[in-house]
Amino acid sequence: MRTLILLFAAILLGASPARAEAPPVERAPFHIPVFHNDEVALLDVPIPAGREAGWHRHSRDFVFVVVRDSDLLLQNWGESETTRTHWPRGMAAFGAFSKKPLVHRGQNVGPQPLRFIGFEFLQDAPKGRATSARPPAYREIIDNERLRGWRLTLKPGESAPGFAQTAPMARIVVEGGLLMEAWESGEQAMALQPGGFQWREADAAPALRNAGDATIEIVEIEAK
Repeated sequence: MRTLILLFAAILLGASPARAEAPPVERAPFHIPVFHNDEVALLDVPIPAGREAGWHRHSRDFVFVVVRDSDLLLQNWGESETTRTHWPRGMAAFGAFSKKPLVHRGQNVGPQPLRFIGFEFLQDAPKGRATSARPPAYREIIDNERLRGWRLTLKPGESAPGFAQTAPMARIVVEGGLLMEAWESGEQAMALQPGGFQWREADAAPALRNAGDATIEIVEIEAK
């Protein structure tokens, strides 16, 4: 009887038990945990066309990169209004949810699957690390107190020089291809796929060369 009363009260308030107990983002529909260490927890989020990632809670700082674009219908907890927006391929965005937590839900209302790669920062605050001074081939796309990120686009045959990577880094592949990394011991071939992810500690970053016949696009984000 008590359960029925609580359920009826939730309906009157325009809520539901699922909304009132919104799970953390890593347990939301279509949010797949695929990697974690002491710094970050990575999520691969492929949302099929027409499907919804139900109510979920963000309480840690979160950054994501869109790998496959689509239209989203977003709604925040406690608000009746919805917002329709388009997340373009390659977009990088950040939410400072450690300062202002968010409960929301999103539905893919486009005709194609949506996919983005995101990660939470597991530390409560940045560690004060200086980020890299990168060559001009790397175009800065995001910078705040928590992270700094760049986009690198290499057409077939193009290359980018190496540099001193001064902070831990996440690489997210937007468009894949055959990438050659030049190390002191020689070149290493890498067959990149959209949505691919790497985590690298601070170290010397290799020179890169597109050895394939398709344009490669990657986003690299350093943790401060």
